[in-house]
Amino acid sequence: MVPSLGFVTPSTFQPLPTIRATTVPVMGGGFGTPPPPPKTLEEVVRSFGTRLPKDFDEQCACGSGDSYASCCRPYHAGKQKPETPERCLRTRYSAFAYRLPIYIMDTTDKSNSDYKKDRIKWAKQLSKKSMFDDFDFSASKLGLGDLADGKDENEQFMEPNSFTLQPRAPAGAKPITTYERTRFVRKNEGWLFADGAVTSEEAGLRKRAA
Repeated sequence: MVPSLGFVTPSTFQPLPTIRATTVPVMGGGFGTPPPPPKTLEEVVRSFGTRLPKDFDEQCACGSGDSYASCCRPYHAGKQKPETPERCLRTRYSAFAYRLPIYIMDTTDKSNSDYKKDRIKWAKQLSKKSMFDDFDFSASKLGLGDLADGKDENEQFMEPNSFTLQPRAPAGAKPITTYERTRFVRKNEGWLFADGAVTSEEAGLRKRAA
């Protein structure tokens, strides 16, 4: 018998439905765990790996005959800017040899068709498609062309530059040589790669822009 509470009679009183307790997950601070911060360009590139020599006293891949430490390393480390078109070409060649996409981006002028504002996306594209992973740079060679004046003191050309690259496979494969008329521009006291016209006797590379 349910006792009278003064405003209902026992015959008309309906028991209240049973309320089951439920557990509500408590989120930290009311907003959940914050997502991790996006990776920096340096962190993304670090995951690609490099081909840097263990000993920086080894001869530089650019073919100067000097050690990497005293040749292209200061430029790759950001301590110096290319003072001449030749230095820009040498340091870029060795940056490809050592797999250093940030330096390739840093020395590419905005006028180049490969230039991208999104440097992380650009770096990923370079790592995936443009770092010449199928070639052995220890058996490859850079040849320097002659300088030619451009439209003013801030533009110069070098031609014909030659790039003789040795495929890693198949065994006994012949090296592939391409030639380039390369245009450089000077900005912020350093020389940058603007573009190049590539020719080769190899099928598919006889004439193209870079």
